[in-house]
Amino acid sequence: MKQIIKIIKKSKNVAVFGHQSPDGDCLGCISAISFLCKKLNKNVHCFIDDDIAKRYKFLDFSEINKNVFSKNQYDLLISVDVANSKLLGKYANTFKNHNNTIVIDHHYGRDLVGKNNLINSDMASCSEIMYELIKVAKQKIDKETATKIYLGVAGDTGCFVHDNTTSNSHKVASELIELNADYKLVNLKVFKQVSLKIFEIKNILNSKIQCIDNIRFVVINIDFLKEHSFTKRDLGDYVNTITNIENTKIAFILTEKQKNVFSLSLRCVKEYDVSKVAKKFNGNGHKQSAGGEIRGNIEDCLKKVIDECKKAIILGDSNV
Repeated sequence: MKQIIKIIKKSKNVAVFGHQSPDGDCLGCISAISFLCKKLNKNVHCFIDDDIAKRYKFLDFSEINKNVFSKNQYDLLISVDVANSKLLGKYANTFKNHNNTIVIDHHYGRDLVGKNNLINSDMASCSEIMYELIKVAKQKIDKETATKIYLGVAGDTGCFVHDNTTSNSHKVASELIELNADYKLVNLKVFKQVSLKIFEIKNILNSKIQCIDNIRFVVINIDFLKEHSFTKRDLGDYVNTITNIENTKIAFILTEKQKNVFSLSLRCVKEYDVSKVAKKFNGNGHKQSAGGEIRGNIEDCLKKVIDECKKAIILGDSNV
């Protein structure tokens, strides 16, 4: 961490990148590293090749995508919470080819490598790494930044109920609350309140749940999305709902993004590892939460995913 801080201190203009479809952890990390760079008197701009979901706009993330990216403008590029280079979108090639990059991440299955790397796969959230980095830099965290880092920690632990939650997750959350993080607002907006649209989605999708050998899943085609005016982003964390059904070992949602192109969102209980399943489909993630992409007709894609899930269950059961 001290070496990372030294590299930041030597820079003048910093560009920070998060992953596409940014979640709370990604947004929390971007805010944290931006805060640190500003405290170290650096000119910093933040970029994501995507929009920010409505569910997170109760906090101010207007600094993201505020500026026009010019690759020759920055002497340091930093990625946070990005496991796979393709998740950088249009910024991927520039990042990979730059001569001064830092990668800060916590994902178990990953392929993005920078010139300098701060990786800790034992952390439940990347925001926990960012919190420690700011502490090592001896910078006092303000209320707004504390709230956004809390969003990241709570987001990746499911408000501290996912199996990846550690004592460190609770410790960091506790210290952030002492720093006046508005945890009540985050918990209300992210984990309690549900829009009428999302409520309707859950009611409709509940009738589409299928089960094969303790694998529960929902398949969603483009026509369904159009018929109900849903987007892939609206589906959000619905896969977590399926995982919580009794006797479920692995759960997934297969969503058609375009004709014969499907996004795959996977979850599992602690005995298993869906990151290995995701890798089979050009994806990555954590042991219990991962995603990928698969191409082909819907029947073939579904069979391939179920077959890989069955393999993961056999492997997990053998390790218990």
